[in-house]
Amino acid sequence: MSKVRVVNFEPTSKGENTHLYIIENNSGASVTLCDLGASVVSIKVPDKNGSIRDVVLGYEHIDGYEFDGTYFGATVGRCCGRIAYGKFTLNGEDYQLPVNNGSNHLHGGFNSFSRKVWLAVVDDKVPNTVLFMLDSPDGDEGYPGNMKVFVRYTFDDEDVLTIKWSAVSDKDTICNLTNHSYFNLNGHKSGKVTENHKLKINANFFIPINSNLNPTGEITPVKDTSFDFTEPKLIGNGIDRKNEQIGFANGIDHMFVLNHSDEEFVLAAEAEGIDSGITLKCYTSQKGVHVYTANYVDVLSNMGKDSATYGENPAFCLETQGFPDAVNHKNFPTTILKANENYTQTTKYIFGINK
Repeated sequence: MSKVRVVNFEPTSKGENTHLYIIENNSGASVTLCDLGASVVSIKVPDKNGSIRDVVLGYEHIDGYEFDGTYFGATVGRCCGRIAYGKFTLNGEDYQLPVNNGSNHLHGGFNSFSRKVWLAVVDDKVPNTVLFMLDSPDGDEGYPGNMKVFVRYTFDDEDVLTIKWSAVSDKDTICNLTNHSYFNLNGHKSGKVTENHKLKINANFFIPINSNLNPTGEITPVKDTSFDFTEPKLIGNGIDRKNEQIGFANGIDHMFVLNHSDEEFVLAAEAEGIDSGITLKCYTSQKGVHVYTANYVDVLSNMGKDSATYGENPAFCLETQGFPDAVNHKNFPTTILKANENYTQTTKYIFGINK
């Protein structure tokens, strides 16, 4: 049975105490979480030789999680992804959110969920689980409604990390939550993932973007494009810099529309670190997975974990979520959360070995 250890981390710039929550299973694999941003700090799993590797990027100190712009491992909200110009209309009322990414609102704004210290609960009756809770007041970063948010992490003896999000608001609002972990299955310090990781995405369609990195509103087939990952291929083979879409984002930074049927959970993506043999399967209840090839990461050695330096394309993200900027596109599934209704989503990251 997995267990949870709690250790002190470092205070924030505001003097708030933070902690690390370490869930270790019987095989010695572990997941470490932090109450700042309800973040994933490390995921340590065995490789094909039985050695333990940390397969997510992270910071050495709390100020990285508090101030840097990469969102390593964070719980992102109220609304992940971009909202064009920070504007939307809800129930006939116009809202202007903070603009923190060029001309866009990104990942909930300047003081988003990823910048807040969450309340953590460790229950001895559920020894492989940590529950994080947050109260987001009406007007928080411009969003309407008092919202209660819950994120539950469970890591079991089969090396499965399950993340369950839930939320409720007393007013109609926007809610689109995700986890922003950066995966490098060869180990977080092993450099670029473009030529040593295979990726398969269960999506026949993707959502194109414009030069501001916002959805055009189209839903386009992946067939005969560099976005066709319907069969496993090297991540680098999808980064065709002659492709206008790739040029806009300097890599992949796109929503893939998952091939859903009637089942609650679908396989969103599969990946393998060729050097380590570590595999990852991502299952989700969400409509899409936003794939990001860490195109704008620049973390110096005094910030990364274990004195790591992270440059361009050191990882990939599988951000399971609703469609970006959905509030401004009527043809997209809604991300509006009605007053007093429950938002619930679940994602599973299943780690294994290809020997």
